[in-house]
This record gives sequence, structure tokens and C-alpha cells, in this order.
Amino acid sequence: MNQSDIKLIYFDGCPNYEVAKNLLLQSGCKFEEINQSNLPDDHAFKQYTSPTILKNGRLIVGEKMASKNGGCSLQLPSYAEFRKSLGMQAH
Repeated sequence: MNQSDIKLIYFDGCPNYEVAKNLLLQSGCKFEEINQSNLPDDHAFKQYTSPTILKNGRLIVGEKMASKNGGCSLQLPSYAEFRKSLGMQAH
């Protein structure tokens, strides 16, 4: 896969963090992990649910919220759905 700007945004203790990380690892993606717990309160990435995956700024998994109070991404895509959303062929 060509290099793209993929970010995995999560907070400490997120129950779906490992699942989201494994989706990225299984897809062979290079990505940056961003722990919301280490960000200042006014940081823009605090507005995303955990976990969130962004590709070139486009929301792939998760949601952007109006507040920066945090929240959980409850439903994650299947591996095939995830690869499709990244523009990759499922295998």
C-alpha cells in the first residue's frame, strides 16, 4: 500500500483500541498512534470517539463529536469492510 497519512486516535482504557489496531496491522498499513489521554484539552483530536481511524484527514472509523468530552466507537467494521473503506482490495 502506498504511504498515506493514517492516524489511530484512542484514549487509555479504550476496549476497542486493540481491535482497531489489529485491523490496521492486518491490512499492512503504516499508521501513527495518537493517545488522546496525552493531548491538551483544547486539541482538535479530542473531539473524536475512541478508537477513530483517519486516512488523509478523512474519517474511516469513529465519529467526530461537537464536544471534547470523549466517547466510544461502539461498532467497528469487519476486516473486508475496513479494507474497502481504505480503498484496498479484500483478500
